[in-house]
Amino acid sequence: MVVAAAGAVDHEAVVAEVERRFTNFNGPLPPTHEGARFVGGSHIETRDLEQVHIALALPGIAQRDPDLFNLQVFTNVLGGGMSSRLFQEVREIRGLCYSIYAFHAPYSDTGMFGLYAGTDAEDVPELMRVVVGEIANAAETISEAEIARAKAQMKAGLLMALESSSARTEQLARQIFAWGRPIPLDELVERIESVTPESARAAGRALIGRGRPAIAALGPGPGLESAATIAESLVRKVA
Repeated sequence: MVVAAAGAVDHEAVVAEVERRFTNFNGPLPPTHEGARFVGGSHIETRDLEQVHIALALPGIAQRDPDLFNLQVFTNVLGGGMSSRLFQEVREIRGLCYSIYAFHAPYSDTGMFGLYAGTDAEDVPELMRVVVGEIANAAETISEAEIARAKAQMKAGLLMALESSSARTEQLARQIFAWGRPIPLDELVERIESVTPESARAAGRALIGRGRPAIAALGPGPGLESAATIAESLVRKVA
């Protein structure tokens, strides 16, 4: 357990109160840790909705993996906001969806890359083909300008989080769990700045080649199965 606090608090008082409340705790030992296992595949569920909801996942990397920031930047370029490749190509240029974004969630022993899109049933096959193409293309063609924009977004997010006591608290706890110490802001910025177009592309290729994707599709229409079939082609693009 990690107890974290941020804001106008007295450090010694917090420590004393934690010791008072937990020193005599004699609950059961934690269960034996079992490593995470990512299993690809598909789950299709037809339901009478206004649009189709599609989620795609790939095995990511752990919090302490040396490539973490390379993959985070790659993910940001691919689907992190309105300037990202997916938002621009899939929504703005082709008009194939209402919402689309990508993220990478790192954990203690593994991570998960995820992508979500909401679209009309008839647009599912084309949307998935474009998504698969954009992921594979980003792993080969990410530019210096895109890297610089992603870095600026990530650094801005770090600085904005410092304005919130709850965000500071959560960040402290995550860092203690992951690295055993709070990570200074300068060190985090340095790790972000170390990412290059080449390292981000390599992280993207490693992501695609790490395992079979998992996909879930929920909504109306008989063509949902095509989403899973097209998603499987992503692995073949780097084979």
